[in-house]
Amino acid sequence: MRNLLKGAARAVLGQSGYSWLAGKYAWGKTWLNYELMRAPGSKTRAWPHALYIEGTNICNAECVFCAYPEMVRPKKVMEMDLFKSVIDQYAALGGGDVDLTPIVGDPFVDGKLFERMDYLLAKPGIRRFHFFTNAIGMRPELSQKLLKYGDKLRVYISFGGFDRETYKKTFGVDKFEVVVPNIKALLEAKKKAGSNLGVQINLRTPKDNNKGELWDFLLKCKKEDLIEMTWMGAYDSWAGHIKEEELKEAGLAPRPMPVKKGPCHRLLTSPVILADGRVNACACRDVEATLIVGDLKKESLADVLGGKALRDLVDSHARGDFPEVCQRCTYYDPVFPYWYVGEPQRKDPAAPVELETEI
Repeated sequence: MRNLLKGAARAVLGQSGYSWLAGKYAWGKTWLNYELMRAPGSKTRAWPHALYIEGTNICNAECVFCAYPEMVRPKKVMEMDLFKSVIDQYAALGGGDVDLTPIVGDPFVDGKLFERMDYLLAKPGIRRFHFFTNAIGMRPELSQKLLKYGDKLRVYISFGGFDRETYKKTFGVDKFEVVVPNIKALLEAKKKAGSNLGVQINLRTPKDNNKGELWDFLLKCKKEDLIEMTWMGAYDSWAGHIKEEELKEAGLAPRPMPVKKGPCHRLLTSPVILADGRVNACACRDVEATLIVGDLKKESLADVLGGKALRDLVDSHARGDFPEVCQRCTYYDPVFPYWYVGEPQRKDPAAPVELETEI
């Protein structure tokens, strides 16, 4: 029923109208969650947009726009028993969506990826699951295995350049000749099977690089509704790990430091279970996991999402007392809409642009 309603909304509003409405709904839900949590004596827990799980924090690329190459915390793969326990607890709380790729790491490095997805597919209460990948490890035989998950799975492919040199400069590895056949194999397999597997190509490219044979192939796939495709206009600093000059050297625009008023919504929408079972309040840019609010080897998921550590961090943000990693972060986004905190409405320069035909 949920998918039918979404399909009807898209048909009536169009994709851009549907995206606008979905964004307003997500914002309203998050604001309500915040107000309920801060009420005196409140027992309300955080309502994450999805359960964010770091199946692994190991990656096979060194992207210029990512802090992974500088990460010093131990590289790990989550134990399957821990993964199942977390999913079971999440389903018992009502379930929803699952994200398999924060904070850093590529899912195809995780040898347990398909075992994890099989568990999610069979688990009542899990609506959908998704992951981001650079597609380096997405070999054609694995593409075939992805098709069985249908519209339960959405694959987001980050792609760094339409020629070998641009790709290498952006992703830090010489894998252009590997990635292009992998992407084509997935899309050709999806088309041949008539699969409704979700696929989105997220371009991490200089604007003037979007051209050539592969670009034309992707535009054709988009017109055939095999993929969605977005382009990122600006890139954040990963809390100071990424320097503006490094981005500019790769032809990418840096994102300016935003004005920070009120709690970042990611404390409520995006806490992440790390590969070692600890829970970090931010699934996005705290690469060293300094915002720990719990440990699922010692506490329940429900207790962490409604616990004192998370509430204290939200309250700290509300007072304007931001932890060091949050002070440096250019990816901050408030719980409140900009007009509520006294700023004019503005377009996020880092928001992905949906590509209809060309930029």
